[in-house]
Amino acid sequence: MHHRKLPNRKLTQQRGVAILTVLVVVALVVTLAALIFARQSRAVRQTDNYQSLERAWQYAFALEQFVGMELQRDQQDNKYDALSEGWATQLPTLPIEEGNGVKVGEFKGKLEDLQARFNLNNVLDEKGKLRTNGEDQQLKELVKLSSLPSGFADTIIDWVDADSIIQTGESAESDYYLSGAVPYRAANRAFADASEVRLLRLDITDPKEKEQMLADFLRNATVLPAKTSTKINANTATDVVLKAIGLSQNSVDTIAAARTAETPYKTTGDLFAALDPVDQAKQEQLSKVLDVASQYFRLTGEVRLGRARVYVNSVFFRETGKPIRVIMRQFDRVNEPEKDDTTTDDANTTPANT
Repeated sequence: MHHRKLPNRKLTQQRGVAILTVLVVVALVVTLAALIFARQSRAVRQTDNYQSLERAWQYAFALEQFVGMELQRDQQDNKYDALSEGWATQLPTLPIEEGNGVKVGEFKGKLEDLQARFNLNNVLDEKGKLRTNGEDQQLKELVKLSSLPSGFADTIIDWVDADSIIQTGESAESDYYLSGAVPYRAANRAFADASEVRLLRLDITDPKEKEQMLADFLRNATVLPAKTSTKINANTATDVVLKAIGLSQNSVDTIAAARTAETPYKTTGDLFAALDPVDQAKQEQLSKVLDVASQYFRLTGEVRLGRARVYVNSVFFRETGKPIRVIMRQFDRVNEPEKDDTTTDDANTTPANT
């Protein structure tokens, strides 16, 4: 009589352990492979972003060079600057094509005359002292026309003058700014950037209202080097700026009519001959602040290439007989940004909260 051989329980247990070990190893290998793949994908995406961003910068520099050549050509054609000229045309969104006409991105840009605005640094001379040719009164009139509190003009002057004495009770010096939650001192020198006005005392409690009022003010004001007083270009300046520097309403309307008819003033002689007789009597004073040509221009725009986005904000200085120079370059937004529909891995040069 034969006896059935019972299975070896110990051997069965060993086989089970072996299968479990294999499954654990396979799971670890799969997990490791997935991790490596994810890291490689991220590295490839980052590399692609960096390359796209570098190429976008090159296109931005190329846009600057094109604008410089256009400004130089314009100066050779005539000695005045007006909104009817080619440089003042806002570029629509245009495609960037490479290879066999394949679209890889797009760009847009706008060139504006900064001498269409009032230069806040005009209140200072080349030695950093306050000018006495009426620049402070022009600033006060600009503040008034911008619907800001009248004391804000004194606040601007106190921000740039070298002393620590306040102009009026509505103004402020370093002791006021040092008492804030985030203490800082008054600059006591010329503005370096127009955004500094947001640091100045302005007694408006609603933050949105305050920001809107400052934004409206900065549409008519700018910051240019303080070594020489910059003139206003009558062919490009807004009505607000023209009124601020002392022109009558009749003269402002005359200038606006010439602009609408695309018949810009080609010389200052033509300009002053067209002004209201009241203003012609002040011609000597106006000749120090009015012109028909400009030296300072600003290029604003955007270049998109793949996921990369570069914002262009460059200021050009054009001097007769010399090459065009870029005296300021920033890669940030200038105007209010549009709704951002990009993904989180955008190679963007601008923080989201600018």
